[in-house]
Amino acid sequence: MLTSTTNTAVVAAAAVAVGMVAMVGVVGAKRRRKRPIKLTKDNIQSFMNQIDAVVSDCDGVIWSIGKTAVPNSREAMDCLKAAGKKVLYATNNSVLGPLEKFRRFGYDVKPNEVVHPSMALTSYLKKINFQKKVFVLAVERFKDEMRRGGIRVLPDTKTGTLVEETLESILENIDPDPDVGAVVVDLDINLSYTDLNKAANYLLKPDCRLYAGATDTAVTFDGGRVVVGPGPFLQILEDITGKKAEMFGKPGPLMVTHFLKDEHNLNLHRTVFVGDTLVQDMGVANTCGMVKLLVLTGMTKLRDLNTCPPELIPDYIIDSVGDFVELLKKD
Repeated sequence: MLTSTTNTAVVAAAAVAVGMVAMVGVVGAKRRRKRPIKLTKDNIQSFMNQIDAVVSDCDGVIWSIGKTAVPNSREAMDCLKAAGKKVLYATNNSVLGPLEKFRRFGYDVKPNEVVHPSMALTSYLKKINFQKKVFVLAVERFKDEMRRGGIRVLPDTKTGTLVEETLESILENIDPDPDVGAVVVDLDINLSYTDLNKAANYLLKPDCRLYAGATDTAVTFDGGRVVVGPGPFLQILEDITGKKAEMFGKPGPLMVTHFLKDEHNLNLHRTVFVGDTLVQDMGVANTCGMVKLLVLTGMTKLRDLNTCPPELIPDYIIDSVGDFVELLKKD
């Protein structure tokens, strides 16, 4: 009996020890965060062998959020093309026409090589033969893109008319159009309380869809100035109506999967997404199964990698997209 008891105790102790080791291993694994690989002359060829195409963000990667081009960014994209890589662009910014900025900085970019939310959404609505009107909370450039695609857009015009500050006036100004079948939310510089109320009431109809372009909560500019993004207003509408938006801006995948992938026959697993933000850029790359490359010329700092969700940690990191010029130079 003594031997049996001793053996049982030994086995039990061993099991506890194994369990403790396993637990320590799990804890250690949780503490050890994946670190991105810094692109260098030593590993650049291995990186290039993994990819056939490059999809790059614009603001913070190609140019600053202001009016300055990132040094050597155009030359870097030319080097990637010369190496046989297809180069495309995806930006959440539908406020400023990216093609105009590309031309200003000397890029040779075709219209189908760059996508922003209004382009992708318009293409999608045409593809599904959407016939109803769309109530759009966005700037006129966004709405004009949709109009050119044959989408019936409301409101027709923006007015600066003040509304009487009574409950009766609020209700009178809702007056929903029965032919509206979708609401779109992007950055709307002239957004009004009346428009938000109209959007909410349209979305209370069971068959009314909700689409989103950019979803940023805020964008920080040089000097610490902050611009409120469309994200909080989208959240209000989702909370009121219980509907979740289909996102045509990053980190949603639809700009890539419903536009660039189809247009250019991309193998997403052999495509790298180059961006400066974790949530939007690394997020869309993660969702689409793309290689993730983070640049440090925009919104993200190295210290941010210590606290971001593991799935948003980039595979590779580079100080600036302009560094490709030196990295790809033949010795």
